[in-house]
Amino acid sequence: MKNILLSTAVLLSLLTSSYAYELNGDLQVKWTGFKTEKKAPVSGTFNDINLNISKSDDLSTFLKSAKVEITTKSFESKNPARSENIITTLFSLATSKIIEGSISSVDTKNKELTLELIMNEVKNNVTMKYTIEDGKINAKGTIDILNYKMEEPYMKFAQKCASFHNNKSYSDVNIEFTLPYK
Repeated sequence: MKNILLSTAVLLSLLTSSYAYELNGDLQVKWTGFKTEKKAPVSGTFNDINLNISKSDDLSTFLKSAKVEITTKSFESKNPARSENIITTLFSLATSKIIEGSISSVDTKNKELTLELIMNEVKNNVTMKYTIEDGKINAKGTIDILNYKMEEPYMKFAQKCASFHNNKSYSDVNIEFTLPYK
């Protein structure tokens, strides 16, 4: 009897833990902006990303527990001059030093989530499609910088980078994140 109870407890423990969602690594964030008439992509990340997330047996609950803070001065494009140009123009406002994000809803049937994104003290909802594979949740969406009251910094950025962009910059930015779990 003792062995049956012990076996049952171990089995329940294994079943419960095999369905739990728990962070298993670092959150990766990628942005892709565009330049020139051909809309050439330029991608990068941020180096200072702070994530708080609670483990859960439910995917929606797991994702909706996520709270992210990104320090904009940690912007990284793998090109120091480009990174500096973006930090000193787009993120030059005192109110744009931190980007905050949280997931407000998850539609598991359609594999969509809603990211509540706060930048420059403006909150917008961003619909993102997601996939799950190899222990990673990957989500992709698009924002428009101008929807965050960043018209003036965007114009400074476009002027500063005009010669690099053949006088064509775009305010839409693709965003994506990869969340490893176990």
